[in-house]
Amino acid sequence: MVRYLDVTRAIIRMSALGLLATLSACAPYLPRYAPANEAFETGFYENIETPRLALLEYRLAKYFAWKERPYEVVCASEERPSVINGKTERAPLAPDVELALIKRFPGLSPLTRCKEQGNDVVAVDTGVPAAIFDVNEFTCEAPDNCVGWGGYYANGQHGWSYYRLKFERGEWRIKPEDLGIVVT
Repeated sequence: MVRYLDVTRAIIRMSALGLLATLSACAPYLPRYAPANEAFETGFYENIETPRLALLEYRLAKYFAWKERPYEVVCASEERPSVINGKTERAPLAPDVELALIKRFPGLSPLTRCKEQGNDVVAVDTGVPAAIFDVNEFTCEAPDNCVGWGGYYANGQHGWSYYRLKFERGEWRIKPEDLGIVVT
């Protein structure tokens, strides 16, 4: 009788663990892209002070996970360009942030390598089409709940999406935010 109870308890535990695994697979948050072998961890996901950088890291990781990438040269900036003294300029990332992202993504280039020419983005040294990733219109409703656009600009096209970030269980959790737009 005791052995039967032990087996029954084991089956119940395994079933419960299976159910938990299934439910966690249905979570509304997007999967976090693991660093490639021997790649550097930035720590942006785990730091409640860096939601904007966690979203930028997520968008870069998603791009670099693609097997076929449309742009040979990719850079990152603080946010979309603003007009300063009649000239459109992008705010660069802090040097330590840019270096951390380059260590995490060896295919990422410093912002100085990308240049906007009219509606195009090109590599300064080779002239090939390039993309600039950024996060913009980013706001936090609370220290652990933020929304913003994350994506890239290249050849006159914007690849931005709107995301919600919540700091839960020690890291930023990211999911697409519904804008409630209905096309008729």
